[in-house]
Amino acid sequence: MASSLIYNRRLVWTFPSDLGILLIGTVVLVIVGAGLFFPSFGAPGLLLYLVILFGPFLQQQFSQINKKLRLKADREASRLVGISTFLGVLGKIDALGMEDVERTKQRRLSRYFSSKPNLRERVQNLGGS
Repeated sequence: MASSLIYNRRLVWTFPSDLGILLIGTVVLVIVGAGLFFPSFGAPGLLLYLVILFGPFLQQQFSQINKKLRLKADREASRLVGISTFLGVLGKIDALGMEDVERTKQRRLSRYFSSKPNLRERVQNLGGS
């Protein structure tokens, strides 16, 4: 709960350097893509380029930025309550065997597009086993 509050109240409104680099890179790729695709294929070709290239790419990049912020919130919350206490709570959540928690353990490719880290990633982030 502390981690969620830190993320929602403070970190979600920060502007990480990763996001700035992503936005600059996106503008450059849009301009280059417009220069290459619009003369050859017109507006439909440019739209197809943007949807195919930038849809999955931008979604994955924003998800990874959000995931990093959530892990940072975990680190800050663990400083407040203590790492061992925080790891204990994560262990208890894991032991409950809730359906959504178990589903996140089995993610393969979709974990790269998820903005929420699973319990294993959260424990590793805190330096646990």
